[in-house]
Parts: sequence; C-alpha cells; structure tokens
Amino acid sequence: MKKGLFALLLVGVLVLGVVASGCISDGKTETSSGSTSPSPTASPSPAETASQETDCGSGEIVIWHKMQPNELEVFQSIAEEYMAMCPDVTIKFEQKADLEGALKAAIPAGQGPDLFIWAHDWIGKFGEAGLLEPIDDYVTSDVTKNFAPVAVEAMQYKGHYYAMPFAAETVALIYNKKMVSEAPTSFEQLESQMGKFYNPDEERYGIAWPIDAYFISGIVQAFGGYYFDDRTEKPGLDDPRTIEGFKFFFKKVYPYMAPTPDYGTQQSIFLEGRAPFMVNGPWSIASVKKAGIDFGVVPLPPIHRDGKEYWPRPYGGVKDIYFARGIKNREAAWKFVKWFTTSPDVIKELSLQLGYIPVLKPVLDDPEIKNDPVIYGFGQAVQHAYLMPKSPKMGAVWDGVGKALNDILSSDDPSKADFEAILKKYQQEILDAING
Repeated sequence: MKKGLFALLLVGVLVLGVVASGCISDGKTETSSGSTSPSPTASPSPAETASQETDCGSGEIVIWHKMQPNELEVFQSIAEEYMAMCPDVTIKFEQKADLEGALKAAIPAGQGPDLFIWAHDWIGKFGEAGLLEPIDDYVTSDVTKNFAPVAVEAMQYKGHYYAMPFAAETVALIYNKKMVSEAPTSFEQLESQMGKFYNPDEERYGIAWPIDAYFISGIVQAFGGYYFDDRTEKPGLDDPRTIEGFKFFFKKVYPYMAPTPDYGTQQSIFLEGRAPFMVNGPWSIASVKKAGIDFGVVPLPPIHRDGKEYWPRPYGGVKDIYFARGIKNREAAWKFVKWFTTSPDVIKELSLQLGYIPVLKPVLDDPEIKNDPVIYGFGQAVQHAYLMPKSPKMGAVWDGVGKALNDILSSDDPSKADFEAILKKYQQEILDAING
C-alpha cells in the first residue's frame, strides 16, 4: 500500500484528480465546499509538492477510539502515510477504555477530540445531546454517490451529516467445510443439516448461535417484523410479523442448539468442531482461523414459506469517523477523513488487513476483494442487513428485548413459550420507558 499511495502523490498532478471512487487526489486543490481545481503545472517540483501539502491543512488532529491493538496498528500505519504526504499535519490516536463516558465528559467542557471512531448507532444519542459537529457544508453528492446506500444512511441523523463511513458489519453463516462440504442455499437445507449433526448426548449440536437481541435479529426481522422503526420511532415487539419471527427462531433453530446461549459457549462449540455452523460476525474470524478450521462464509439462507422467499435481515452496523462538537481543527480533520474514507487504496487495505467489509463502491467491485471468501461472504450478508436504529430511544428497546428473551428462555420449553403475551408485555414496558 505504501508504494501505491506515494505513487498516487507523485503522479497526482499529471493524471486525473478524481480517481474511480470520486475522491480527490493529491494533485488537486480542494475547497471547503468539496470542489476541486487543477494543479497549475504538469511537472511536480519540490516547491509544487510543498504547495500541495498546504492543501492538507495543518496542525494536530486528535482521534479518540476504542480499537483493538491489531486495528490500531493498521490505522496508525495509514495515518503515517498521510502525514508523509502532509508533513504539516499530525494525527494523534488516543485510546479510551470508556470511550462514551470520556466523550460525554470532555466535549461539553471543550476538552474533547477532533474526531472519534465508533459504530453508527451512537449518532442519534450524540446528535440529540449536541455533542457532534455537522459537516453538511462538506458532504456533497460527489462524496455520497460513492458509498453503498446503507453507509449514506448511517452518516446522517435528522437531516444533518455528522460522520463519514469506512466499513460495515453484520452476522453471517460460518460453516465448517470438513463437516459440511457446501453451504446451504435455503433455510430448509440448513435445518436438515442441523438435524443430522444434533446429538446432545455427545455434546454435539446442529448450530452455534448466541442468543441475544442482536444475534437473533435476522430471524426476528425476516418476515417484516422489527424491534424498532427509526422512521416512526416506535417499537414493534407486538407486531404479528415480529412475533412470528421469534416463534420461528425458537421452533426452528433453538431445538438444535446447546441450552447455554451465551456468546462464549456458542463460539466455543463451533471452534471445537462440535457444530457444523456458527452465526457470528467478521470479528470472530481470527478465532476461527486460529482454531485451524477450513471454513466458508455465506449470508443466512432464505426461508421459503407459502410460495414466498424471506431473507433473514440481521442488524447491520457501519463504522464511522465522527466529528466532535468543538472540533479544534475542522478543516484539516475533514481533509484527512475524506481522504481516509474515499480512497480505494485505504479502504482496500482495511479490508485485506482487518477483514473490514467495505462500503465504498469501487472497493466492493474490486476483483481482489471479490476473491476473498470472508470479505465477499460478509459483503453479501450486508446486502440483506437491517441498519441498526440510530435513535437514542433504542436503549429502552435493547433492554426490553433482552428481558423478553430471558422470559422465553426461562420457560419450561422455550419453543412453546407464550410469545404473544411476553412480547406484548415488553412492548408496553418499552413504550413506558420511551414516554417517560
């Protein structure tokens, strides 16, 4: 990647200033409105290089995060590439163990960062709290047209843009090729295969699937149901389609599972070769590889019923770089973030090094990305994802759904629980919490 980015810098004044993704190359002068003008000459000299460097802005850009060490290493490497091209800019990453608490304390006091990194689901509560800086004057159609629709939706809240996206994530079906030679193409095939492997007396199961509100959302929302509608800001636990989704999961999936539903137990079952399938996200792949499993990744297969096809719609998240209210270096921060999120070289590097699922269209179409079974598999799963709601009211929803699941799992037989009564009970509890 390093050679590619430096080459891009050196030839930027000779070739097109807008690459396939529509991002601005280093040979263009960018205005605050996002427009560009050509460089004055066709042959870069040290003086001209210096003039290009001023286009980056100057000063320090502070980024707060809660990334894992392997993620931070890649981000820092990419930032070093940028600083080499823009020597007047310093990018500083600061780890925060309690990122949310630190941001909520520091930003109102004027001590916050310029930028911070987190999933898109904070955009509602942080926007409502006045902790984000709108970037509407920077985000033009030339920027948004290069992102997948789910990413564009994730960078805005109530008519304002507050963040830029760089990756997506959702859960998919991970299968052990030693146990199952081909992935099921329908839920009916999946159920048949689960039944063949299920043998609880030998602690072998049909599937490993953590049970919580996030992980089972795909089945719950398969028939048109939902936990919460961001547009109407209303919960939907008592919607007949949601109830049907809960019933389907506990009647068609749970009977083939180990009775202990927590994440650690379920993942261990798959890693130990005691189940042919696991439902999990891209963050789990490192553990799967470490276990030496020959695996594949595909979207959760469609359900066929009454002549119709219903695709599971698991919650999807988008990784954003947010602009904090009170940002001290807005112009330089924007130039860096735009470069970072719209440069195919950068996004491809994140995908190949960290397994991130790209949301930049040129990278999604890149042959090397398409040939990566993990990235491609999760990328296909994202196409069926339901964007995780952004409203701050979602906190009450997570709590209510969690309690509903506890009640279902506490039943003598969860597959025969009184789903209607339980879900209607917690629908009302969520409404009471939202309405105060």
